[in-house]
Amino acid sequence: MQLRLVGVGLLAVALSGCANWGFDSNVSPEGIKDYYKGDNVTLYTKAKLEGLNYVTLGSIEGEACQIEASEAPPKEADARASVRRRAADMGANGVLLDRCIRFDEMPGCIEQVLCSGQAIKVAK
Repeated sequence: MQLRLVGVGLLAVALSGCANWGFDSNVSPEGIKDYYKGDNVTLYTKAKLEGLNYVTLGSIEGEACQIEASEAPPKEADARASVRRRAADMGANGVLLDRCIRFDEMPGCIEQVLCSGQAIKVAK
């Protein structure tokens, strides 16, 4: 019985050290807000916009870039996310995506994906 109490006591002491654990991140609260602000922007095709009322707010571009050879190649999904964030900055709730193009050996990028489209405000 005494051995069992000692074990419980040691467990309690060990776990009490866990109470002071912290979490460090290299992402600031502002960075998180910026990263997710395009979540409410929908990607549309011309067919999906048929019959909907919308206004075009302007042309936009987004990119994903591989700067170092040790980095993963850029993803089209990241370039589309960049377009959506820029559309959100313009007050848009949608994007009519024109195209995404992959380039090699661009200035500053080993490989780059560039997406372009129109920021739109769709009536709900």
